[in-house]
Amino acid sequence: MLDVQKAINIIVSKATSLQEETILLKNSLGRICSKNIYSNINSPPENVSSMDGYALKYSNLQNINKIPIKIVGESAAGNPYIKKLNNYECVEIYTGAEVPKGANLILLQERVIISSNHIVSTSQNYKKDQYVRKKSSNFKINSLIIKKNSLITSRTLGLAISSNHTKIHVYKKPNIAILATGNELKNPNKHLSNAIISSNTPLLISLIKSFGGNAHDLGIAKDTLNSLMKKLQNINKFDILITTGGASVGKHDLVKDVLNKLGMQLIFWKVAIRPGKPLIFGKLNKTLILGFPGNPVSTFVSSLIFLRPLIDKYINTKKKLNIKNGNITKELGKNDEREEYLRAKIYYDNNIYKVEPLIGQDSSMTSYLSKADGLIIRKPFDKALKIGSNVSILIFSDIHPHI
Repeated sequence: MLDVQKAINIIVSKATSLQEETILLKNSLGRICSKNIYSNINSPPENVSSMDGYALKYSNLQNINKIPIKIVGESAAGNPYIKKLNNYECVEIYTGAEVPKGANLILLQERVIISSNHIVSTSQNYKKDQYVRKKSSNFKINSLIIKKNSLITSRTLGLAISSNHTKIHVYKKPNIAILATGNELKNPNKHLSNAIISSNTPLLISLIKSFGGNAHDLGIAKDTLNSLMKKLQNINKFDILITTGGASVGKHDLVKDVLNKLGMQLIFWKVAIRPGKPLIFGKLNKTLILGFPGNPVSTFVSSLIFLRPLIDKYINTKKKLNIKNGNITKELGKNDEREEYLRAKIYYDNNIYKVEPLIGQDSSMTSYLSKADGLIIRKPFDKALKIGSNVSILIFSDIHPHI
C-alpha cells in the first residue's frame, strides 16, 4: 500500500493546467485570478473631504481673529465647488465631496463659530491637510492592486470594482463527473421504506463546490459491466472522474475492471489510510480518475485528503491543510500500519483544543460524521495514547465554513 503523502504527491503531479476565462467581476467570488489586476483610475480621483465641515486655506487661520473667513458656496459629493478659493474664503463641504482648489484643511462643522456668513473662530486643534483625503491616496492609476493567483474575496472584489474593472481573468474550474455505483442504491423518494439512499453524490457535489470545482452527476450505475460501461462512455469530456463504490476486491467490485477495459492507465490502487484504503487512481486520456470506496465517510475523508489538493492544483491555489494540535479526552489504542482519520468533537478551552474521539468510527456511520467538528490524524503504528495526550487535528471549518 502507498503511504498517504506519496499518494497525494502522485495525484497532484498528474494535474494539467486549465485554460483561463474572462468572467464578470461581480460573479468572481471564490475564483483565482489568472492575471495581475492594475487600477484604471486614481482613488480618490481628486482631494476629497473625510468629514462634514468647511474647506479653507490653512494659512488664513493665522489671522482669523482679525479677518473672518467668508462662506462663498458649498461642495457636495458629485456636485463640487468649481471655482478656486481666494484668500479668506471657504466653502461648506460634505463627506466625500471634492476639496476646492486652494483649500488644504477641513474645519469640522461643530468646531466653528459662524457670524454673518463668516467663520469668526474655531476650537479645532487644526493642522495642514487635516481631514483631506489626498488624490490617489487609496491607489494610483496603473498601480498593481491584486496579484496573479490571488483568491477573489468580497474585499478584493470590491477593490477591483472600485478601480473601474467590470471583468476579470480567472482560471477555469475543473469539470468533475461523479458516478455512484451499487445495486442497492436508490435516490431519495418518499415511497421508499427499506432502502440504501445514494448520499455520496450530493455529498461530493457540495464538497466540489466548496473546493472550487464544477460537479456533474452521472447518476447511479448497477454492479454490471454493461451498466458501468454505459455510464462511463463519455467521460473524456471531464477533467476528473470520481466513482464511489466498487473499488475493493469483492465479486461485485467491477469499477477497476471496467475502467481498465476502457483504457485507463492504473497509476496506483490502495493507500495506507483508514477510512478509504481501496482507493483507485488512474488516467484515461486526459481524464484523471479517483475511485473512492462506497462508504460515505470514506468518500468524505478521501475528498478532503486527495481531491481537495488536486482541485487546488487545477485552479492554481496553494492552500495547505491547517493542521493543529489538541489534547484528547479519551484513551486511544495503538494504531496499525495505516494513517488513520478519526471523527472527533473539538472545542477550545483555556487556550487548548480539547478533542473527544467519537464512539462511532465505522465508515458507514454518517450520523457521527455530522456530529464531528474535525478529524484526529494518527500516523501509522502510533502508540496507544492516554487521556491528555497531544494529537494532530484537522478542523472542518478551517477548510471551508460549509464543510
